[in-house]
Order: sequence, then C-alpha cells, then structure tokens
Amino acid sequence: MMAIHSLEPGAFALPAPWGTRARAARCLDRYELNIATAYFDRPDILDAWHRMLAGATGPETLYQSPRFFSHLIDMDQGQDASYELFIVRRSTDYAIVGFIPVRTLPCRIAFRAGPVPLFGRTLRACQILGSVPLLDPAEPGLAGFVMQQLLKRYAECDVLYLQAMPQDSLQAIAGVPAYVLNGWRACHTQPLPDSVDAYLKHFSAKKRYNLSRQVRLLTEAAGPLHMLRIEAPGQVTAMLDAMVATDASRAAGRGTEQARLESLARHGLLLSYVIRCGENNVAVVYGMRSASVWHVYKILCRQDYLHLSVGTSAIHLAVQDVLAHFTFDHIDFGYGTPHAEFRSTHVLKTRGLVLLHRARGAASVLLKLHGRYDALNDALIRQVKRLRK
Repeated sequence: MMAIHSLEPGAFALPAPWGTRARAARCLDRYELNIATAYFDRPDILDAWHRMLAGATGPETLYQSPRFFSHLIDMDQGQDASYELFIVRRSTDYAIVGFIPVRTLPCRIAFRAGPVPLFGRTLRACQILGSVPLLDPAEPGLAGFVMQQLLKRYAECDVLYLQAMPQDSLQAIAGVPAYVLNGWRACHTQPLPDSVDAYLKHFSAKKRYNLSRQVRLLTEAAGPLHMLRIEAPGQVTAMLDAMVATDASRAAGRGTEQARLESLARHGLLLSYVIRCGENNVAVVYGMRSASVWHVYKILCRQDYLHLSVGTSAIHLAVQDVLAHFTFDHIDFGYGTPHAEFRSTHVLKTRGLVLLHRARGAASVLLKLHGRYDALNDALIRQVKRLRK
C-alpha cells in the first residue's frame, strides 16, 4: 500500500511514483464519468446503486443513498440545483463501478489566535457525499480517476470536500493533493447489541443504578416522563416545539427547518426523539438513519434541568427504544468524545475533514499557509497550557 508523506501539518500529498502518468492515461480509457441526475430513479440505476450501497463500508452511506438524493431534489425545487449524481462505468462492458452524488457548498478556512477566529476566507467546494466515494474496490486507480475528473468538471470550485473521511481511506486516492482541515479528530460510535438487556449488561451494576436513578430524579422533579419517537412528517411540529423550548433562538428560521425535516421524514431518513416530563418538553435527540446506522447530531436540553443530567437520561432512553424497534449495527455520534457515563460502550474512530485540491493555484497556496499557521497556533496553545500548569 502506498505511503502518505506529510508536507505540512494537516497537509498530505498522495505521491505519484514513476509510471503514474501512464496509469492515469489508461484510467481515462478504462472508465467513463457520466451525469445521471436526470434519470437517477431509473430501475436499473437504482438496482446497481443499492447493490453498491449494500457492500459499502464508509461512515456516511446515508448521504450516498437514493433517499437522500431524492431529499436534495425536493429541497431544491424551483431553485438552481446545487447537486449532481455521477455514475462511473467501465468502458469495456459499460458496467457501473461507482456512484458519486455531490453538491456544492461554501467552505470557510479560518485563521485563529488560540481558539479565537481572527480572519479567514471562504472557498468554493464540491462536496462528495458520503466522504468515502462509493466505488468498486476491485477497480485499480478508480478513486484517483474520479477525483481528477471532478476537479476538471468543477473548475469553478477550489476544493473537493469530504467531511468525515476515515484516516486509513485517504491512501486509496493516489496523485491528488489533500489537506486535512483542523487535523485528524476522534469520532465516537457505539456498537449496538441485539437487545436492551445486552446493552444494559455493558454497564457495571453501579452505572446501571446511577442511570436509573437519574431518570427517577428527573421524573420526581419535572413530572411523569413520556418519550415521543419522531419519524413522520406530521410529528415534526412537535419536534420543533421541543427544540424551541430548549433554545428560544431556534424559533428564527423555523419555516425553513420545518420544510427540511418534513422532507427527511417523507424519505424515511428522520429518526429523532422528544423527551417530555409532564407537560414540558425537556430534551430532544436529533438524529437520522440509514439502513444500518443511527446518526445522532444533537442532544438539546432545557437549561433548568441540566443539573438533573437530562441529556444523559435522554440518550439512554432513546438508545433503549432504538434497540427495541430497529436493527442498526451502531450509532454514530460524529466528532467529539463520549461523556463519562458511556465511555465503556463507545468506540472512537479517527476521521478528518479532507480537502482535495489541484497541485497549483490559489487554493493550494492558501491551504499550505493555513497548515503552517495552524501548526504555530497549536504550538502556542500547548505552550500556554504548560505555563499554566
């Protein structure tokens, strides 16, 4: 396997050894990258798409699915489309060997002093949905071919944007300069057993007692507990009411958020929970689902119940409902570290926001400068921490 050589802190170039140009030329002859947006729902396309998804191992296959692509189409109706679906075919037999759903979005590159943003620049980005391209792993050089083709097709974009690429997946993309914005970070995931009983056995007897006690204290202080599972469009209003109850500023832009959540629900992607005590909404667990993963994005809580560990109780109750009604392989909580109560059940995965870019140009220069500046800033933060100790 090809090694990755660090050029700058956060910057990587996947080296192109002697003979790469010849192989790149062969890839141009071997594969075709075609736009399939207008006929993405054709039965033969959907069959091939679902077959590739069934064998995919990336962390965000939800965003590569036909359901999510249908959601993007629904949300962009009447506007200039920001999305596209590419299919990759083998030239010899026209077999489909890849699906690449993308959308364009801004990407902010911030320069900081410690944790405080000072200034920055917004790049134009083409986001590769799913972070790990949905490609046939048996096809040599396919990932590099696709990235080079996208950089050509999206000439107006500065970078290709992969928001949660696993560290070991970067090696598959040869010959394309890559920059890991803000470095590699830990994401926490939770493998799910077959039953609620098996889940509870992962905790010590003391931990199980404490989790039950937290739920009991919450109900004693706030009233009888009710949990509402949110997965249908008609339930979105209740979810938004609860989100506003946890943070009044969320009332702004509610109409747009309601349309987005209702679309996700119509396409079978929304899976969230509202926790009520008596007549009061006290917490929201906002999440979405793919065939095998429950993605949890936010746990929102009423500030006046934080001392009762309402967030811990909310996710604990939601996980038990998920185990009782669904068959997910694991939960993905994204970037961050688990709370102390759940460290025994969580597994950390290393991922990064990877920006692929052209070898020359303004974006390449900016990212190199950002890497050097970030390294100096991190060194300054470490020095301040040492002096404080």
